[in-house]
Amino acid sequence: MIQYFRKPLKMLNTFLAREHLKRFKEKNSLISFFIHGLFIDQNEIAKNLVDPMEMMTNDRLRQLVEHFLSNGYAFVTPDEILRGLDPNGYHLLLTFDDGYFNNSRALPILNEYKVPAVFFISTKYVLNNIGFWWDVLYRESLRLGIPQSQIQAQIARLKTMTEDKIEEQLKITFGRKAFLPQSDLDRPFNTSELKDFASDKFVQLGNHTHSHAILTNYSTQSIADEIEGCQNSLFEITGKRPVAISYPNGNYSEEIIEISKKNGLKIGLTVVPEKNSLPISQNRLMRLKRFGLNGKNDLLTQFEMSRSDLHLARKIRNKLRKSSY
Repeated sequence: MIQYFRKPLKMLNTFLAREHLKRFKEKNSLISFFIHGLFIDQNEIAKNLVDPMEMMTNDRLRQLVEHFLSNGYAFVTPDEILRGLDPNGYHLLLTFDDGYFNNSRALPILNEYKVPAVFFISTKYVLNNIGFWWDVLYRESLRLGIPQSQIQAQIARLKTMTEDKIEEQLKITFGRKAFLPQSDLDRPFNTSELKDFASDKFVQLGNHTHSHAILTNYSTQSIADEIEGCQNSLFEITGKRPVAISYPNGNYSEEIIEISKKNGLKIGLTVVPEKNSLPISQNRLMRLKRFGLNGKNDLLTQFEMSRSDLHLARKIRNKLRKSSY
């Protein structure tokens, strides 16, 4: 039943968001976005070397920065969040996950507009100079002619496993050489590049676990090893320990939060697509919400949706879902 209402609900939500922004003052908040890879253009995306995810290009990143600056948003760092944000202001935390070398393309834009960003790093890939497993699966499956829908279903299935099991399975399927990076587009930073990158005043690094572990799949000791391993590796590379963690796939639990805190982490990022109201309590610091972006859809509409305080369509959708049980 819900699928019949999906398109009209989306149209209604878009209309309401725009009208609400025109007629009413936005509530003061912290908005956060997550990005993975950063492409030059559509032609680079079409090479199919990596899972395109948000399909974020340099031009689209510039559009994001300009839109929020022009609407009175101040780009902030985790340290500024910890010190306490102005409850009467509008704030944006820009984040990148995983540790792709192509994220270095963001530097000219960050420096031009003088806005900071946080780059969450999975250190195993940096230290071992190997490709990210989801890109290996995406690239090699496309070469075999496997449809996109099946590839995404396989990625979702593998996310229920630990990283070592995922890697083992993909090496059996595609061979060990499949993990060798193909170009600067799909490879992670190496240690010297990451050290230089982190020295830029608009760059702050964060913890994304050692092996991009979806932590809810792991034992208590393994969770601690993943978080502590990333903290230690980033300290060895940069001389600084992160204060923020981005939970891979957005998965977290109370246990994961407590282990993160024991390792000096004070801010945690999820993938719940909502604004963070102000002021931010200590309890919510480890559960901050973030929006993703979809490069197939109009970005301006997505920016307006993230800023809007009216989401009637979401309430209707929830009611329809409950009535279908």
